[in-house]
Amino acid sequence: MVEAAQQPKRRKRIAMVHPKFPPSFWSFGFIKEIGGFKTVMPPLGLATLAALTPDEYDVVIVDENVEDIDFEINADLIVLSSMAIQEERMFEVADEFRRRGYFVCMGGPICNVLPGRCRPHCDVLFEGEGEYTWKQFLTEWEKGEHADNYVQEEKVDLRDTPPPRIDLLQTSAYRVGCIQTTRGCPFNCEFCDIIVTYGRKVRAKPIENVIKELQAWADAGVDFVTIADDNLVGDRVYAKKMLKAVGDWNRARRYPLAFYVEMSVDAARDVEFLELIRHANVVETFLGIESPRSEQLKETKKFQNAATPLLDAVKIIQSYGVVIAAGMIVGFDNDDVGIFEDQYTFLQMAGIPIAMLGILQAIPRTPLYERIEKAGRLRSAAQGNNTLSVTNIEPLKMTYEELVTGYRNLFVRSYTLDAIGERWLNNVKQWGSKRDVPPFPGKKPEDPNPADEPNRKWIQKPLGRPRIHLIFATLLILKYYFAGGKEKRNFALKMMWGTLKLQPAAFMQTMNYLAYFIHLREYADKVVARDEKFNYVFDDKNLTAESLGEDGHINMVKNERSKKTKINVNDAYDGAEVTADIAADLEAVQAR
Repeated sequence: MVEAAQQPKRRKRIAMVHPKFPPSFWSFGFIKEIGGFKTVMPPLGLATLAALTPDEYDVVIVDENVEDIDFEINADLIVLSSMAIQEERMFEVADEFRRRGYFVCMGGPICNVLPGRCRPHCDVLFEGEGEYTWKQFLTEWEKGEHADNYVQEEKVDLRDTPPPRIDLLQTSAYRVGCIQTTRGCPFNCEFCDIIVTYGRKVRAKPIENVIKELQAWADAGVDFVTIADDNLVGDRVYAKKMLKAVGDWNRARRYPLAFYVEMSVDAARDVEFLELIRHANVVETFLGIESPRSEQLKETKKFQNAATPLLDAVKIIQSYGVVIAAGMIVGFDNDDVGIFEDQYTFLQMAGIPIAMLGILQAIPRTPLYERIEKAGRLRSAAQGNNTLSVTNIEPLKMTYEELVTGYRNLFVRSYTLDAIGERWLNNVKQWGSKRDVPPFPGKKPEDPNPADEPNRKWIQKPLGRPRIHLIFATLLILKYYFAGGKEKRNFALKMMWGTLKLQPAAFMQTMNYLAYFIHLREYADKVVARDEKFNYVFDDKNLTAESLGEDGHINMVKNERSKKTKINVNDAYDGAEVTADIAADLEAVQAR
């Protein structure tokens, strides 16, 4: 008797879905045609989760920012991940899949800060990092023994994080690639949710893994990569070693990758580090400056900024060849109506071309949220877009109407063409021989300035490989400005001629940012200036995190206070000189 052939076991299929972003400051939605991309950044979290999935599963990634979602997709499991700004669309997508009978898992940044809101829209909710709980869930799911909530409180060892599945992404649809070399930040800024998600102990990925990931992005045809560390200098010793290795690898390439990074402004104190970001081909860095007023910085426990001369620090960092983007916030408790003029003046003097101006928000599970909730000053539920005219905090030194109106006027004023042009050329000036040389932080005026190198050249290579689309993009940029009326034409001429006078080598970089400024100008006019005032407030003044769906299992505020051994925030300064005032401020933060 011939035995019947055994049927192969059906492979299960997992669809990982990234919901569509609404229009936002960082979407660059007004220049997609010029840039030749469909969206800015790939869903790194889902690509990493796909890499963590055992080989016996088939995995697809569906990014709604790139392609439409097929709600009849062949899948045994739907996995959704998003940021808070995608909240509305994420819930719509999740509810539609569940209505059709799919099993839906949900995780990512939004679930770490708004788990109570996410819970009704999924079958399984993941809080915290997913490297360990995802594999645990799959094992239990196969046995029919899975839980409906997985919480990862202990932080993940980044040696256990595999390279993301870039092969599952339509890489040509994105403006940039994305990697992460560290997680966590040693500082304790009151409003920040980084410690909620990643904690204060900085964990680093092996440098050889970083190089492999960069090579994979380069092989996929990507020229621009965001290093998505929340603070590149959280572990300064590691950062220097990593940047040296990346720079050596990158400079050996015919067309080096260009990098975008985020770091704290106190990096201006470390010339060795600044030389290394220059060596690595970092072309833009985001600085969390927040406020030009020292009292506000102390209020929010951003002591590393309060102890740093901010204007001087920005000029020093710019002089190492980078464009500065900055996060600026209004609505601190000590802010009065004069803050809007102070913010504008600082931005123009500092020459910060890209300023993400926002109103202070109390993000759930942060120390700020805990303080505002206890004081009974929560106006409403938290929301994810901090460049809209709304906040969930009741202000102290001005009315809500004054705050919202002042913010909107500041944003629109900051993105007039004249204001943008002044800031851009001030930034470009720092790349040439006519740069300003401010006093070096922590040094006496008579001491040698380690950042004063008049012969330092602008060596950044921001354009990547030659592409036919660059010609098309340049023509579209010129059409926008030169066919758009006298004001736009004069602005473009001023930008181009000013660059040729200050740093001719950066001419194509100016053309590149002329495209960015189209988006930011249009966003200011068509979104912020026309934004509703969202002046809603709950009747019940005794709002609680639970009533707003902003409770959850992980409370990093309480976790941090309960630790027997506190994180030594001075670790961030290893390898760099620390002045006595900064050390004292940071120790005060640690003691609290």
